Amino acid sequence: MTLTALAYLPAVLGMMTVGIVVPFVSALGRDLLATPAELGLAIALFSLPTAVLATIGGNLIDRHGVRRSMLFAGGASAIASTLASNAHSLWTFDCAMLIAGAGFGGICVAAPCLLIATLNEVSRIRAMSFLSTFAPSGYAAGLLLAVPFIDDGDWRLAMQVHAVLMTLIVIAMARLIPHIEAAATDKAVATPGTFSSILGALRDARILRLSIAVALPNAVSYGTGLAAPSYLARVHDLSLAASSATVALAKIAAMIIGGLSMGYLLSRAARTSLLFAAMAVTGALAQIVLFLPASGVTLATAALILWLFAFGGMAGGAMTLLPLVAGDCTRAATASGVVNQAISLCSFAVPSIWLTLTGGMQFIALAVTCLLVSVIALPGAASCKGLQVSRAADSSPDCSRT
Repeated sequence: MTLTALAYLPAVLGMMTVGIVVPFVSALGRDLLATPAELGLAIALFSLPTAVLATIGGNLIDRHGVRRSMLFAGGASAIASTLASNAHSLWTFDCAMLIAGAGFGGICVAAPCLLIATLNEVSRIRAMSFLSTFAPSGYAAGLLLAVPFIDDGDWRLAMQVHAVLMTLIVIAMARLIPHIEAAATDKAVATPGTFSSILGALRDARILRLSIAVALPNAVSYGTGLAAPSYLARVHDLSLAASSATVALAKIAAMIIGGLSMGYLLSRAARTSLLFAAMAVTGALAQIVLFLPASGVTLATAALILWLFAFGGMAGGAMTLLPLVAGDCTRAATASGVVNQAISLCSFAVPSIWLTLTGGMQFIALAVTCLLVSVIALPGAASCKGLQVSRAADSSPDCSRT
């Protein structure tokens, strides 16, 4: 339980940065003399470091250790929030978002590796399924943190609170994350060079398919989180604060329930592909109801909760395949880096796409298409296990500690 929390909470706090910024776009534009387009680019910059460097960063984590990487990344996130809270120009704020994105990228690549390296199979399946919900939950938590400050437009104080929370979690990680760098270093002796390892991961069809299957639902979830507050406020005549709080609370409740439920079912040997497809169909129906103007605010809220539950199940199911497609722990972070790079590439494009859509049918068509492609791309669990057995025959070390 402690290890799961040490993987989950830093990732949630890292993602909170975006959730804090989005409701303050108007206030930021006033204080930083920035246009909505410029602030949209600033939000997109958060995803840029992971989109460009996640695979390389994952390989470095494989070689230099999970604990050290998570502490460094968490520290970068805390520094970024402090810098953002003191920004008086758009350029400074952009730099803060880049640093925050780099810190978040390091955490979200390293966090799965902490679980892979320290938990046995059944515990790992449940923990990986739960961990997969960190991005939407983090965005929602950021919205909730921002809500008390929205009316006054006090985004600086919101970012200062976030910096304090991030600093506290870094202290907790320093005290509680086990020292596993030595084991990682010993295993790295037998691994290929950095370029060969990265190229091998990028050539692995199962890793690439898993990346697509995970990235597209994350893009839909991110886009829904960006668009839903303003869309619901406009269509159903709600205040932005009330709409943001509704979206945030629905996200946290439904994501956690969805991730935990999927982890339980998968640990009971349920078929990943079947559950993933069922959740995708459920999510598509929820998106249709959510963005139909005729749905009323109560039905739209219920649809949002259903969508988030479905996404939690999809993300949880897909991420339990990561240890299988990685094959052994000497390249777990590299595989995690490829997956997170795909997520960030999609996330980098999301604000520019979702925030330009206006009609409900446009949101529906884009979401349904992404979910269909993700179902097709998901690799089969049986083939992943076969790959893992094949690699184990080549004397790959066991990743778990008991």
